Amino acid sequence: MSAHPKMTRAEWLASRPRIVAAASSLVHDADYRILMLHASWKDEWQLPGGTHDEGEDLWRTAVRETFEETGLSMPAQPRLLTLDWTMNPEGVAEVWGLFQGPLVDDGVLVKLSDEHDRWEMLTIQEWAPLLPPFQARVLTTAVDMLCNGGCTYLREGERVG
Repeated sequence: MSAHPKMTRAEWLASRPRIVAAASSLVHDADYRILMLHASWKDEWQLPGGTHDEGEDLWRTAVRETFEETGLSMPAQPRLLTLDWTMNPEGVAEVWGLFQGPLVDDGVLVKLSDEHDRWEMLTIQEWAPLLPPFQARVLTTAVDMLCNGGCTYLREGERVG
């Protein structure tokens, strides 16, 4: 006899922890300058991206959000650069996938959504002092993966292992 009462699938799913999933893209130029967007509703720089919609995987989230926020199309094949696992202050787990975005040139035309009021392309060294330390660490790791190949798993913005 089982020690646990039998649950329906719906009951079991309802008992599972909640996880918020998000994805972003690393839009860059040949010199590895990274495009970031300034939020129109708070003084914050963000990568193109956001939380996933129901039934959407992280790649589809990055594709959709990048297009909605910049008018740019993602590469045809997904390339995951980093995956970060964090716990937000409310105790809810969050997973953030950061994908290689499109390679752009100086003539790039960025069509901002209402969520953002301007954009910039800077090197990681230029971005780092403008970002919260956690975001700067994740971005630095993602740029390293972009330049040197590979994919890295992060926990709270730090490499694991």
